Amino acid sequence: MNARTRSTLHATARAGIAALLLSTGCAWTSKESVLSSDTLKVVAVTESRLDINISEYRHYTTYVLYLDGEKLSDKAFASLLQDPEAANDTFVHSDVVVLADDAILLASHNRDSTRCWTTRLLAGKGKARVETIKTSSTDCSPSEAAPGWQTLYDEESNVLLVRERPFHVYPIAGYWWVLWIEGDVVALYNDDSDRERLIVRLVRVSTDELLAEQLLPMQTYAEADLLHASPDVRRKWLLDNFAVSMKTPVSLQLRPDNQLEVLPPGRWAEYQETARQNSEADARARAAGEAKLEALYREVREEEAARQPPAK
Repeated sequence: MNARTRSTLHATARAGIAALLLSTGCAWTSKESVLSSDTLKVVAVTESRLDINISEYRHYTTYVLYLDGEKLSDKAFASLLQDPEAANDTFVHSDVVVLADDAILLASHNRDSTRCWTTRLLAGKGKARVETIKTSSTDCSPSEAAPGWQTLYDEESNVLLVRERPFHVYPIAGYWWVLWIEGDVVALYNDDSDRERLIVRLVRVSTDELLAEQLLPMQTYAEADLLHASPDVRRKWLLDNFAVSMKTPVSLQLRPDNQLEVLPPGRWAEYQETARQNSEADARARAAGEAKLEALYREVREEEAARQPPAK
């Protein structure tokens, strides 16, 4: 399973948990002010419900926004978005990162989660405006990449590095896991299954320039399990396994004493055989589905032809 698929499943799981919370009982709610200034107030509303399946409470937090003392309505937010397709939507604000006293990084989705937005909301001098960073049909939630940095992925699966202060968005081509950011250099990781290799890169943030790279054969090394890891854990994985200099001259080398997991003999062949079998099973399932659909179309056409009056 590649990183893109794992991320999509993660977003789907979050939506599923939200739906679960709405269907379980014994709820209690708490409110906490995340930001309170003269013009912008953000209140976190956490609803906790008892999941009877596991006898534990699940917690689901959303955010309520106030501009100049008045709650930001769905209609007002839609107007700020300037998205005609969202004009009549009901919004759920699911993530907030405080950027300044009058600015937040905000993730929102409509009630049925078919569309979402990542925006920067700025308020001041009696006015508010929204800068749209990302619109998607899957997941718009930012995640911390390093202190002062957030990570997003656009619809083409490219990385968007968001610097909080001063605010700026830097696009990095390709789907990468961010290991660490220091100065103007970001360390990135991903797998390249087509070429059977793992990739660790150092890239200049401001220009997306490749500075250094290490290619590791997937026949030898296991993929790192970093999807849900914190920034500190990802940084530790990087420094435990690579000699890294993110200052001039930038360099990246696999450490002789690295702790990377090495595949036992024959394991890569097992992985390849499993992938081949899965690919063949997928192909058979697609072919069966297409054949069933074609048979249905043929049956409909034959029924329509039978209903036609005979030609005179």
